[in-house]
Amino acid sequence: MAPVSRVGQPWSTRANRQDSRPFDIEKVPKIEGRLQLRTVDGFRGVHRVFAVRWTKPTDGSLHVTHPMYGHRMTVNDIGTPALATLSPSRASDFKQCPQMYKLKSIDRIPTEPTIHQAKGTTAHLALERLFQLPADDRTPERLYDLFRESWAELKITEYPDLFDTVEEEREWGMAGLALLADYFTIEDPTSFEPDELEMDLKVPIGDMTIRGILDRMETVNEADEHGVARDLLVITDYKSGKAPPERYAAKAFFALKIYALLIRTLRGVTPDRVRLLYLNGPTEYTLDINDAQLDAMHQQLSALWDAITKAITTDTWPARQSVLCDWCDFKDTLCPAFNSEDEIVTNRLIIDAQIAEGAARLEQDHASEAVSGS
Repeated sequence: MAPVSRVGQPWSTRANRQDSRPFDIEKVPKIEGRLQLRTVDGFRGVHRVFAVRWTKPTDGSLHVTHPMYGHRMTVNDIGTPALATLSPSRASDFKQCPQMYKLKSIDRIPTEPTIHQAKGTTAHLALERLFQLPADDRTPERLYDLFRESWAELKITEYPDLFDTVEEEREWGMAGLALLADYFTIEDPTSFEPDELEMDLKVPIGDMTIRGILDRMETVNEADEHGVARDLLVITDYKSGKAPPERYAAKAFFALKIYALLIRTLRGVTPDRVRLLYLNGPTEYTLDINDAQLDAMHQQLSALWDAITKAITTDTWPARQSVLCDWCDFKDTLCPAFNSEDEIVTNRLIIDAQIAEGAARLEQDHASEAVSGS
């Protein structure tokens, strides 16, 4: 499929940075498109190019806070660190590289937020808020407003120093709104009501406790191969990045199979389908689910839990090299596969000093706020 470019007039960013609508598009030309649907190895991939129209925003604001879940440690009866909870994302980290898992989840080394993370978080929040509205209000224009409002909130609390210039922020915002325009080419949000949104899960499974946040779950009606209508329980996950090639799509369903297992354990009902919506493309991958798949996931998750527990007990965290190393936050500083022991010690001292400096600055800011508020 040939790439599609969008060329429009520049964004106008409000001079008042308190305004909850920092991105206004005055004109974006209409783009004609086409749809391609194909099935490969049990996955259905949908690729669409679309027609889009932008309008100016309206007022309105909501506020939702998002807890972050990952890895949690506790101490057992004999004083040894032990795994308390595990999330699908952290389980995926350990599968990819135990050393990366350690740095992220055990050592909790902070990493610099990226514009891609900010875009994904803001888009997720905007989509969650869209489905909190009546169906008739779930329009593209309203979603664009929700993106602007969500960013105005997240910018202050999560990403205060992400952009150096207004121009950089404007360009990022344009890309974010284009991402959400893509969403309307994948599904019609007015055509159904979600059963769950941002479902906070913490589920005991055997000796494990698995926790995480499920983006969305809905019941959809479709006809089977005989034309008979049936209801399907579907778990949907949004992705703001590009979809992997279809030959690698199976790995992308790892987390969603875990969420399907959690729903089966919690409610006694096996979800019929899991669904990945990649907004950047856009692309949709779906996979029908059965109990045999979830039983296999249970076994795989148990093996991962045991492997992490053993790694904690023995303090053994091998670095597993792969093509994904180029995207790792720790490759150039703390990974033993790419840095000498002396380099790691030096870099760790620098990172610890930066953390201490940031903590001191935060404490000073809080003290200043307390004085000004008294």
